[in-house]
Amino acid sequence: LQSNGRYMVRMFHVEHIFETERLVVRQATIEDTDHYFELWTHPKVMKFVGFPKGLKITKEEIQKQLNQTKGKILDCRLVVIRKEDGKRIGECKLGSPKEEGISETDVKLLPQYWGHGYGKEVKRSLVDWLFNNTECKGVKATPNKLNIASQKMQESVGARLVGETVFRFPESMKDFTEDVHSLTYIVYKDDWLFARKHFE
Repeated sequence: LQSNGRYMVRMFHVEHIFETERLVVRQATIEDTDHYFELWTHPKVMKFVGFPKGLKITKEEIQKQLNQTKGKILDCRLVVIRKEDGKRIGECKLGSPKEEGISETDVKLLPQYWGHGYGKEVKRSLVDWLFNNTECKGVKATPNKLNIASQKMQESVGARLVGETVFRFPESMKDFTEDVHSLTYIVYKDDWLFARKHFE
């Protein structure tokens, strides 16, 4: 058990990664196929990652992806579940440390669950888990420049804006994609420990 105030991180068996006050995060399985199909094909969810009409993907392709990362924690699909009713509300990711010891996180929630603080709750536990269970020196995220809610999510963990990038899709994908102008945020452990004091 790793105490983090409201955002307590409790370790479970391999499928369950951590829980917060209101949520459980676990590994995805093929039983989550319909959830990922709804999430990834939703225009409001996917527009900030360059797919304004949703991702063009089949349930069979989703199952293949989920099977490839079965049994893993880092760099795989994790499902966010609301405790009060057991509903799947989104997904997240714990990235393994890459260059210069920087890990990356990602959080996507279905629109009907926006505005309740779930994103910040997940983000804080993702950062805490990475600093406590890996050798990462910092945690990065790259929210869309237009996604103000995601930017606030990064700032809530003490992350600082360190750059901007533009990802351009190949010409062959232009009909169903949009270039992504993103901001790069990174939080280092000292900044995280300082930020955490404000919500413990």
